[in-house]
Amino acid sequence: MNTNVVMSLGTTCAISWLVAYIGIIWRGFKDKSFGVPVTAISANISWEFIYAFVYEPFGDYLHVLTIPWLILDIPIAVQCFLYGPKDFDSPFIKKYFRILFPLAIAIAFPLVLMGFYEFHDPAGEYTGFGLNFMMSLLFIAMLLRRDSIYGQSIYIAISKWIATLFAYLATAVEALTNFEHPFPNFQTFIPDVISHQTYPLTPMINFMYLVTFFADILYIVLLYQKIKGMNINPWTRF
Repeated sequence: MNTNVVMSLGTTCAISWLVAYIGIIWRGFKDKSFGVPVTAISANISWEFIYAFVYEPFGDYLHVLTIPWLILDIPIAVQCFLYGPKDFDSPFIKKYFRILFPLAIAIAFPLVLMGFYEFHDPAGEYTGFGLNFMMSLLFIAMLLRRDSIYGQSIYIAISKWIATLFAYLATAVEALTNFEHPFPNFQTFIPDVISHQTYPLTPMINFMYLVTFFADILYIVLLYQKIKGMNINPWTRF
């Protein structure tokens, strides 16, 4: 693989996620809400801890870059814990949310860990793109359920989309290059990506990313329309 290109793409992914996380934290405290769906934050904080410190810890640059994500996920989880009860109509969830949320993390952690081992996923491709796949759908569901823009901004949505795009491009370049061919053939890049069969770029990963790509665009459009419908300029709401 072309290490320099893969690292550049992966670093762009990492920076874009950091921008999204900082935006989520900012909006969360400003709106007194939380910006990541409960299931998503439970799985996300589990994945980041496992990838950084448990499954081949410090294995490469991306394992190290995962640590800042994990650090920023802590205040996001705190926001979820603080503001979560008021976000739901169910009396049961309101009453027991602060028990249910840690329980969700306790369930997510072994599931994600088993995913790494059972899918033989050293690069975190199945687990990472699977988590992104779920997260993208949950962001749409959260926006529609809340019918509000609490904890959300157009910059968060776009940063997530960019981060996942560059994660996928890094995976594709890693899969399609080697020492003899350090750069992909741009004329056949898309067909080569689609037809690739082996890890880290499998048909399942391709499908999950395809759905994620369009789900993220749908979320951006829905959020933009919702913010505009409230007579707020989406680009001035950080």
